[in-house]
Amino acid sequence: MNNNWNLKKLEKQASGNQEFDDYVLNISGILKYQNLNVLDIGCSNGFKTKMLFDKYDNITHINGIDIDDTAINEAKEEFKNNSRYNFELKSIDDLHDENKYDIINLSYVLQHLENPEKILANLKKKLTDRGIIIIKVPDDSFKFCYPDPEDLLHKIFNLYESQIMINQNITKNTDRYIGKKVYSYLNNNKFKNIKLFYSVSDTIGKTLEQKIQMFDSSIAYRSADNKNNIPDKIKNNKVLKSNLTKSTLNKSTTTIVNKKIIIVLKKVTKLLLVLRLFLANKVVIPDVNAAKRA
Repeated sequence: MNNNWNLKKLEKQASGNQEFDDYVLNISGILKYQNLNVLDIGCSNGFKTKMLFDKYDNITHINGIDIDDTAINEAKEEFKNNSRYNFELKSIDDLHDENKYDIINLSYVLQHLENPEKILANLKKKLTDRGIIIIKVPDDSFKFCYPDPEDLLHKIFNLYESQIMINQNITKNTDRYIGKKVYSYLNNNKFKNIKLFYSVSDTIGKTLEQKIQMFDSSIAYRSADNKNNIPDKIKNNKVLKSNLTKSTLNKSTTTIVNKKIIIVLKKVTKLLLVLRLFLANKVVIPDVNAAKRA
């Protein structure tokens, strides 16, 4: 199935998150072991897979699966002479083999699944005794912009959810408010030793170009791959997007807030939950640096 999930957008998103993703992987403790076996679920064309795992010599096998055949074909071509990598066109529901992994990575995958709690139960069985799962998901309930007197940001979200998201193959089951639910999913599956880490970002001191980049990664990607089943009035609604862009980018006090959660799970000895909370300017946060160290 060709989902053609805007590969360039995904590469840009992966690059923007790389510093924190590296931090999470390193703090998890898994890198002290040798001969690590990785499964990257939703690997796309392998760009982010390589960026996160390639630099570690003790990671000896890197496996990627995705349901986008265009992306997987790109990955196979790019890594055809690198025996360390293996990419397959496969769904997360089709992991029926006996292989076990030291690192299972799901970056913006869990929110697209019809039954994420059941998937987590199945993935737990795929971990080695030392294994970890890294999960990154969004939560749009923590996104806002101020000032936004016409509530344009939420109008965009409502249009996306009611007219675009449910009509696209890859996003028809998407829960963009899953962030607050993941802890319960883990608890229900008896994962243990959960720790929280906070990373804070805002628009204070950012240039217009930096704000545009923020808008591009947080909002502008919400387009329809298959436009045939999207009403014309939605496809042609350029005024709303234009007004939102002006409201969001051209006022120095405006902020888009994006909450993302990264969860690192260890099956036996360590379970690390990393919560990325992007908070707006004018939101008071007591001792941010202490929160990062917690």
